[in-house]
Parts: sequence; structure tokens; C-alpha cells
Amino acid sequence: MESRPRALIATLALVAGLACGARSATVKLFAYDDRGRTLDLQGLLAVLSRADSAAPRDPARAPVWAAPVDASAPIQRVRLAQTGPMVTASWDGGPAALRLVWPVADDGYSSVSADDAGHGFADGAAVFLDEEIALTEYRKLKDAMAAARGPDAPGRKESLRLDAAKRAIAKAETLKDSGPRARAFARALRAVSLADETWLFERGRRRMSSRSFRNRARFGLTLDAGVLRRLGDLDWIADSLAGVGANWARVVFAPNPRDFLYARAASFDEYDGVVAALTKRGVKVMGCVLDTAQWPRAMTPAIYAARAGNLAAHYRGRVASWEVGNEINGDWLGGARAPLSPEQVFAIYSAAPAAVRAADPRAEIEVSLYWWEETAPDRAHSLSGWLADFVPKGFGRGVDAVGLDVFPEDNPAGLGLERGFLELSHALPSKTLLLSSFGYVEGDKLLGYWWLSPENVDGARKDLTVLYTAASCAMPGSVCGGFWWQTLDQLLPPGRRRATDLFRVYARGLYDLRR
Repeated sequence: MESRPRALIATLALVAGLACGARSATVKLFAYDDRGRTLDLQGLLAVLSRADSAAPRDPARAPVWAAPVDASAPIQRVRLAQTGPMVTASWDGGPAALRLVWPVADDGYSSVSADDAGHGFADGAAVFLDEEIALTEYRKLKDAMAAARGPDAPGRKESLRLDAAKRAIAKAETLKDSGPRARAFARALRAVSLADETWLFERGRRRMSSRSFRNRARFGLTLDAGVLRRLGDLDWIADSLAGVGANWARVVFAPNPRDFLYARAASFDEYDGVVAALTKRGVKVMGCVLDTAQWPRAMTPAIYAARAGNLAAHYRGRVASWEVGNEINGDWLGGARAPLSPEQVFAIYSAAPAAVRAADPRAEIEVSLYWWEETAPDRAHSLSGWLADFVPKGFGRGVDAVGLDVFPEDNPAGLGLERGFLELSHALPSKTLLLSSFGYVEGDKLLGYWWLSPENVDGARKDLTVLYTAASCAMPGSVCGGFWWQTLDQLLPPGRRRATDLFRVYARGLYDLRR
């Protein structure tokens, strides 16, 4: 067995002198494979990467960021390098916490942090990733559970899970050899993750026990533009939603190349039937003005305002909520080859709330943001970075509700799920929050980060459906949500008008929450 490489750590102190002028920090990173062997840079990058990413992997795009604890420098992607036998991470500024994505055994990838008990890692530090992530995530969960009050306070089940995590941490700390110690901390992180998921699930259930909360709670699915090809199934789809207690549906309006602005009455014919079928069954409609992937490069504020206003005017009193911006912190709006800048997207989006308000003053106005932090291409598009830039510029003005779209195969959430909602809550404390969309894997084969296991796509979907449906109710300021994106392909597919096992899992989850 490999012993803890203390002597080797000391030999690398020279990296502290790399900075010229401005303060910088370089730390040593240690991670281990399942056999207890130290990972080199490419081995570590393989752990941090999507299942479908090609090797060799680019360290300049690794999902590892440094957050200086004294705000001496902005949050920044670290510079990873192979320095002799060591893997190093460097950044500008002083001591910092590390934020990264990391696999949790038998659970899935999570957005996690490592922060040396809140002090941050200083220049020259040795960071044993399995250990530091488990210790940081355990401390944060323990503190959050201790501070919780009312229905959020942990019950016996969650307390037992946290106790199990505490014992796993204590056991790992008794080990001296590096490989077995790392594996023991990996098991401890699994226990921490299970305690966190149990707490989120049970909190959601307890909140649903309140009649006032239950009356406000939203549970729904997404009917994307593909619903126009399924009009023959429309009554069955609407019956299926209403029959399991889904009280909302997110209806995505197609671009309509012949009438992008929806300026002609005939453009509404098919959608009139969709809205009528849902409202007839008591299902409220949240209309999505335009899917994030369908913004044309030629979009302008005037065009977007006209489209939003025309939709809201036509459905005045029939569509309860309008999603006037969908994932507007994405980096693909306007086309992947030449996307619009964040400033352009914000200017275009900002014209829509007033247009909808003028057309239908009673309709709720909602906007959704995309959950990505460590996996974002840059700080400007990340959830927290985008909020920091655009809340001071007026984001949230004229908006009633803000949603978060979560797709774990592209951007792991896991232990970071609630942190995403806390970012929203802190930035926009007066807004209603909701889980505005989620899903897992478009086809049958995983392309991205795994949940549960890389091979079990169907099981991962079912697990996420059960967990997120309840956990969405536990989020700060939330009215629940859900709105599984691939409803028409994965829950209520075309063919024999027979719901899938995944839909039955969703139905059971709603039933259990409402008992």
C-alpha cells in the first residue's frame, strides 16, 4: 500500500514562487483510483469528465474552479498541470475554496466543494480530494440541518442518516495509508449524499402536509413543440396528466416559420386545442414563449416583445403563467456557431415582461435560468456569475417567479442542488421559485455524467423523478415544479397510448406526496 506522500509534498514548495507581482496560489491535488493508486493529471481529468468526452482531455476546460475566501480575486477556473510527479492547481489571489464536479459512489455526479474547514487552501497546500470533499460536504450539511427550524428541521430518519455519515467520516480518519483512506472517504461521501437526499425528500413531504402550501404547490410536465405532431393523442395526454394529479403543464410554443410573431389568428388553431384540452381538465398552463434552442440569430427586443405580447393577448385569461425567458444564461441562444452575447440576450428578454403584462395584467410572469456552475464554459454564463452580473442591471424586475432548469447528465447537481436554489433566493429574495424543468438523457445511451450508474439510464430517470419531485418542494421559496422535459418521448410516448414505467413512477411519487 502506498503511504501518504508527505516527503514528496515538501519537495514541491518551490511552486509558491511562480507568481510575479500579483498574488497567486498553487496547491497539490491528490486523488486515487479504486485500487488505491495515485492519479496523474489525465487520470484526474477522466474522473472529472463526461462519460462521452474524448481522451486526452483538456485541462484548460476542467470543471474545477477557485473561489478566493477573501474576495481578493474573482471566482476563476483553476490552471491544472502535471508538475513532475504531482498534479497542481493554480489561481490568482489568496486562499480559496475549490468547486468542482465529483462522482459519488453508487449515486452519481455532484456539484461539490472543498474548503479546508472554511479557511480555503493557501499556496503550497496539499489537497486530498476524496477527503476534503467529504469533510466539507459533511460539515455544510451538518450545519444546515442544525440551523433548520419548523418543517425543515430534520426528523429521526434524516438524523440517523447524518449519524451514519458521521461514523463513516470518523472511520476514514483512523486510516493512515493514502489509498484505503481515500476509498473510505469516498464511502463517507456516499453516506453524506444519502443523508442530504433523505433530508430534501422528507422536507418536501413535510411541507406538503401543510394545507396552505399544498394549495400553492405546482406539479406538472412539459409538452414541447412536438405536441403539434400528437394532436390525435391530445385527449389521452391531457387525461393522463390530470389523472395523476398534475395541476400544471408547461406548453412550449413552436417558432412557426410562417408567422414567428403569432400575428395571425390562424397560427393559434392547433395550440387553442392544446390549451382547451388542458384547462377543461383543471390543468393550468404555463406558456413558454420560445424554447431556448430556437432563438434565431436575427432576434431583436422588438421582435421578441411582439411575439410575447401576441401570445399573451390571444390567451388572456386562459394561460395562467408565461415563461418569458427560457434558460437565458445559456451560451447557445441565437445559434451555437455565433451565439448572442449575454448582454444581447438580456436586452432581448427584457422587452418581454412588459409586453406580456400589458396584454394580460393578471397572468403570472416567469423566467427560467439554467443550472450550471463548474460545467459552465465561463463564469459569465454560470448561474451565480450571471446573477451577479444581471441582477444589478434589473433582472427580476417585472417578474413574479423564477425557475431553475436542471439536467444532471450535462451539469451535475446532486449535493449542489439546493445551493442552486439558494443562489436564486439570495439574489431575488422576493420571488417565487420553482423547478421549471429537468430530465435525464435524450436517447437510450448516456452521453454526459452518470447518475446511479453509467449503464442504468432507466433507473437513473426513475430515481431522479422520485427525488426531484419531492425535493423541489423543499427548496427555499419554492412552489415545487418539475416539468420533466422529455414527457412526450419518455413518459407518454406515441404508439399504443400506454404510459411508460417512468410515468407510473412519477404518478406514484405525486400520490405519495399528497397522502
